[in-house]
Amino acid sequence: MNELRIHTQIHSRYQVFDASGQLPFSIVFGLGRRSPADTDPRPLSLEIAGSILDVPYALKHGLLTLHQQDSEDAKQWAEVDLSQLNKVAAKGTECLSLPSPINRTEHWRDAFTVYQCPIDVKGELASILEPGHKYVTRLASEYLGVKRWAYTARQQFVDDDTKPSHDSEAVKLVNSKATAGNATFKVEKSLPCPPKLETRMRLSACSQTSDSAHANVKLSGSNTLRVSVVNNGSDSVTIQTRGHQRFLIPWGPYQPEPDAVDDRMRIIHKTPHKPPTSSLQVVDSATGEVVRGNEQHGAGPLTDSNADRRPKVEDVVTLKLGVPVVRKIDIGTLVHGLADGQYKIRMQPRGCRWWHGEVEEMEAEDGRMPAHLCRSIVPPAILDSQDEAELRIRDGALSDN
Repeated sequence: MNELRIHTQIHSRYQVFDASGQLPFSIVFGLGRRSPADTDPRPLSLEIAGSILDVPYALKHGLLTLHQQDSEDAKQWAEVDLSQLNKVAAKGTECLSLPSPINRTEHWRDAFTVYQCPIDVKGELASILEPGHKYVTRLASEYLGVKRWAYTARQQFVDDDTKPSHDSEAVKLVNSKATAGNATFKVEKSLPCPPKLETRMRLSACSQTSDSAHANVKLSGSNTLRVSVVNNGSDSVTIQTRGHQRFLIPWGPYQPEPDAVDDRMRIIHKTPHKPPTSSLQVVDSATGEVVRGNEQHGAGPLTDSNADRRPKVEDVVTLKLGVPVVRKIDIGTLVHGLADGQYKIRMQPRGCRWWHGEVEEMEAEDGRMPAHLCRSIVPPAILDSQDEAELRIRDGALSDN
């Protein structure tokens, strides 16, 4: 055997390369061992320098290709002249380790080793990327360009970095399939900076109301979570709190990162009926175990591809500069059925689509946000809090002390 096949996948971290550097950009690789001929139980360690994982070097030396989309005909792509890349040196002694497929129990995609090659906005590669244009990079051939690899643990591989590898001299690492995906991205000179939002939460005394979310919940004076959000940016902004959220999301080799796509109601959505608790977790204070709010979820209900994706005006909220927006949320359903004990409520970060200005000043169309404001994709505003609200369950109900 003079070749060892490695399953390889490539993708861009974001759909947009921000030339200003505000949103860090990278090319993402996933590598896994799936070849029937790969029967060695040891991990496979490899050196990144000079391989496809070393993106600027790989482009310069023909391991990767780069094409630019024609600005007038989107179906046409022209190969970029990479002779413009002058001073591109190989990376240092960074390395990766790929676990053996022998006795693997999880799905092969879950066993992928993921590597992100950051693209320096001040580097040689960035200097030839033109704002306003779209690019795609792919493997030039099945050869992965790995100069040194061995069946050994990562640390041992690092310790032996001055010794030649018998494995890599005898066997080349190649891609296992005809294609390895691609990394497609558009270059923007700069992206709008998301607003700085400060989110606080605490338990708040509240009496029982007629629209309680769960008829069997034993309500007490501490069943309400008070959430406040303050815009600490430079001007008023409008954020989307319900419906399909459209903003830049991070990708892995095959799909968006977990929780990156989540169209569930945001915690400051104004609703009198269904408490927006999807971003909340309940943690057992004694064990640290997440007992509520850790379930898997989908991106939201399926919709017709021709459906109007513009947010409804009722599904956005304006955050004026320095003015708190406060929501009181009934957590009775969230904690219903918990065993007696001490718990903490935490908030998981959630992204929101946003726009500069106040919704009242925008010319809404048919009760929805204007179409021209919905075309661009920008980094999300983040709703997140470091606060933890402590609560006690006693005799099956929330206790005031």
